[in-house]
Amino acid sequence: MKRLSFATMFVAIVALFGSCQKPATVEVVALQDNLQPRLMQAALFAETAPEGLIESLGLQEGVPASVCAFMVNTQDKQILFDAGNGNDDSQLLPALTKAGYTAADIDYVMITHMHGDHIGGMTRDGKAAFENATLYIPKAEYDGWIAMGEERSAQMRAMIDAYGDRVKIFTANDTLPCGVEAIAIAGHTPGHTAYRVGDAVIAGDVMHGVALQLEHPEICARFDMDKANAVASRKMLIEKVRTEGLRMYGMHFPAPYYLDLK
Repeated sequence: MKRLSFATMFVAIVALFGSCQKPATVEVVALQDNLQPRLMQAALFAETAPEGLIESLGLQEGVPASVCAFMVNTQDKQILFDAGNGNDDSQLLPALTKAGYTAADIDYVMITHMHGDHIGGMTRDGKAAFENATLYIPKAEYDGWIAMGEERSAQMRAMIDAYGDRVKIFTANDTLPCGVEAIAIAGHTPGHTAYRVGDAVIAGDVMHGVALQLEHPEICARFDMDKANAVASRKMLIEKVRTEGLRMYGMHFPAPYYLDLK
C-alpha cells in the first residue's frame, strides 16, 4: 500500500483492522503530561454551573485536573490513547520511559478527539513521534474538523501526513484491534470518542472537572462545542460505567486519573 498524502487520506476507511486478540486482562498506565499540578479555571464552568455551586464546593481557585494520555498493555500489543500536548515541557515520553516503554514500543494510537492537548504529541519536528504505530481516527471526528476549514484542521492534517499509510479512519461498524470498542460521545467535539478495553474505559474529555461534573453532568466546560450533546454523552457514559462496573479513565481527571463508580 503506497504512502497516502493528506489529499488522498479521506479514502482510507477500512472495515477490519489488526490481528491482536481481545485480551483477558489489561494493564492501564497513566502518562501525566503536565509537569506542575493543574487546575481548570472555575470560570470555564461558570456559564452552566448552578449559582453558588462552585463557591459551596470551595473551587473558586480552580478545579483539580491534569493532562494525561493512557497506554494499555494487552500483553500482546501496546495501545496509546492520545498523545498529550507536545509542548517543550511535555512529560509524555519521559513518563513512558519511566513506565518501562519507548515510543517505538507503541503499536497503535487511538485518538479521542483533535484538540491540541491530545494530538500535539503525535509529531516531533513534523515527523511521526511513534514510528511503529498505526494511528486510528474516528471518521465523525475527522469529518467534523475537515468541515471547520483548513486553518482549524491544520494540526490534524499535519499529523495525518506524518503517519502516511499508517492512518486508519474508522466508522462505528468497524472492528478495532485487540477487541477495543469505540463509544461515540459526541458533543465536546463532533466525533469525540471513548474506548473500552476490557473493564477499562478511556473517556477522553467527557469531564474536564470531575469535582463538579460527576454529580452535575449538566455542567459543561467552555470547551464543549455542542453543549446539549456533551451533556447527553456525559450522562450516558457515566451511567454505562456505573451499571457495567467499569473503571473510567479521563484525560483531565486528577490523580489517580480514574474513577470507580460501582
